[in-house]
Amino acid sequence: MASAAVGIDLGTTFSAIAWVNEHGVPEVLPNAEGERITPSVILFEDDNVVVGNYAKQAATVFPEQVVEFVKRQMGNEDYRFAYRGRSYSPEELSHFILAKLKVDAEKALGMPVDRAVITVPAYFNDKQRRATLRAGRMAGLDVLALLNEPTAAAFAYGLANQGKRSRVMVYDLGGGTFDTTIVDMDEREINVVATTGDHLLGGKDWDDAIIDHIAQAFIDKHGVDPRTDLVSMHDMRAKATSAKISLSKRPKVNIFHDFAGQVIRTTLAREDFESLTRPLLDRCEKLTHRVLADAGLKTTDIDTVLLAGGSTRMPMVRDMLERVFGKPPATDINPDEAIALGAALTAALESARRSGEKAPIDLRTHDVTSHSLGLALVRDGKLANARIIDRNTRVPAERTRDDIATSFDNQTCVDLWLVQGEHDDPLACTVLGHFEFYGLPPRPAGKSRLSVTYRYNANAIVEVEAMDLESGQTLPYRIASAKISLADIADGRAPHQVVLVVDSSGSMYGAGMAEARTVVNDLVDRMLSAPHRKIGVVACPGGVRQLPTADKARVLKAIESLVPIGATPLQTVLEAADRGIEPEPGVARTWVIVSDGRIEDVDEVRQQVEALRMQGADVITIGVGPNPDATTLKRIASSPNHHFASDERFELGASYANLATWAPRGV
Repeated sequence: MASAAVGIDLGTTFSAIAWVNEHGVPEVLPNAEGERITPSVILFEDDNVVVGNYAKQAATVFPEQVVEFVKRQMGNEDYRFAYRGRSYSPEELSHFILAKLKVDAEKALGMPVDRAVITVPAYFNDKQRRATLRAGRMAGLDVLALLNEPTAAAFAYGLANQGKRSRVMVYDLGGGTFDTTIVDMDEREINVVATTGDHLLGGKDWDDAIIDHIAQAFIDKHGVDPRTDLVSMHDMRAKATSAKISLSKRPKVNIFHDFAGQVIRTTLAREDFESLTRPLLDRCEKLTHRVLADAGLKTTDIDTVLLAGGSTRMPMVRDMLERVFGKPPATDINPDEAIALGAALTAALESARRSGEKAPIDLRTHDVTSHSLGLALVRDGKLANARIIDRNTRVPAERTRDDIATSFDNQTCVDLWLVQGEHDDPLACTVLGHFEFYGLPPRPAGKSRLSVTYRYNANAIVEVEAMDLESGQTLPYRIASAKISLADIADGRAPHQVVLVVDSSGSMYGAGMAEARTVVNDLVDRMLSAPHRKIGVVACPGGVRQLPTADKARVLKAIESLVPIGATPLQTVLEAADRGIEPEPGVARTWVIVSDGRIEDVDEVRQQVEALRMQGADVITIGVGPNPDATTLKRIASSPNHHFASDERFELGASYANLATWAPRGV
């Protein structure tokens, strides 16, 4: 049985679905209620999930069962909507909307719908794009591509104006997001030049301003804030949206609201509404000028300003654009439908390409990245963003940096934190993930050089690869635990495993052991006061008494159980402890040896210390007892300055764990 490929505009407030018909013309498909756009609202009603107008109307009656504006939460791993003991992620919620569109389209077409191009804001980052892909797959769709919304609108416009060379600015102000994109069009190609935007700026924010206006009027008259009640809040949102739409056609509207037995009537004039929301429009205008600067263009270089998104119907938006560009924006295409139509064209092209069939139209698009892509490195003792792919680079894109090196001796693992954003401080960017590349041979600090390759695929989703330049080998990697953030690393809260090796030989009997217990108890107090620290205890002789743990009571109990007896087979104990205490990936490791220094197998101990260092561990020695042998203890430490007297304090090193550093060129 034949099946259809469709284009889906998955919107913040409304969604639409379209296909390319047998005549090669894209058309929007009506939903089961006969409407061309579907509210992106979800209602949980007993065991049923309802999407669309009924859900939107139910919001004022069952607000705790309704989800709106879920698109703004895409990629937010902390967001959950809970209902009847189950919680739903943003992509799970979005999949209900996509499933509704899919089912309704199948009814309209009389055939299965199994392939789709789904649009996303151009300013969506990697996490948000991946979440959208997952939502599509959950809905039973083969997602042919993710398409930036302004590019989709330009595609629809380009088809309607095929053969005409022009430079177009797509001004896409939807219900929850804003993008502005510059596109060059010729007979057969649509080339995106530059794009920028804000995924938290849209018609909802204009609605919120009206809600605040209603609430303030209510407070002024009755002394009660109607925003504190969920039912009242949904009622005000419905009235605010209606008022906003009315003000696009009328000079003023009357708004009534009742709450807690009290009623107000307030009048909102268009000029007052525009004054209330002027800061929002100013943000849009600022981004419009920014994209022109990114493209190196002036307003007079733009032939056409194309509107997309229902919020562009507000007169204040159109007036601003006419003022900035000196001409009114184009109204060739319905702004509510332009994105879905462009997505349908892309779906038809991509489906034909995959099946080897002839494309229904001869028109191609080339998109760009909306964010720079980089990684967090150490530079001059601080975190820095090493950008690899710049914003507004054509996708798919691939770039490599080969000026990256290890930070400390014998480093065999490199942590790469992927970030998206323009700021030099990676903490001011979006952290995409933490990759641990391992398998480097142990070498001196800076001698292991790496090349790191980033790719933006056709969906602007990120891929990464690292190579050891010395051997030419591509390094394997694993996705690190999300328990530690880049902010933890920057603030010195890096994860750390500390192994306390306490000399418990006969020579430590009496004052030596008493001093050792005092020293290690103080170390435990200080070290476990910081987050992400674990301490293990090893007796020499005696072996491992406590595996690394953050439980202070267990560590102190292990220390209290130490009894001085026998000789000090330190090399044997260290070797056995190294086998018994596994290093944790991405976690700095320090061995602290507390001893009087009366050690016979010094050369063998030194060899074992080198083996620990080859794993990236530091070895610190602390002298205790009446006359500790400082010379011996310095020999077995990682370096002479890693030896301390019992009354000296030190801080744990390797605050950046396995982060790489910038390597000077030519070294």
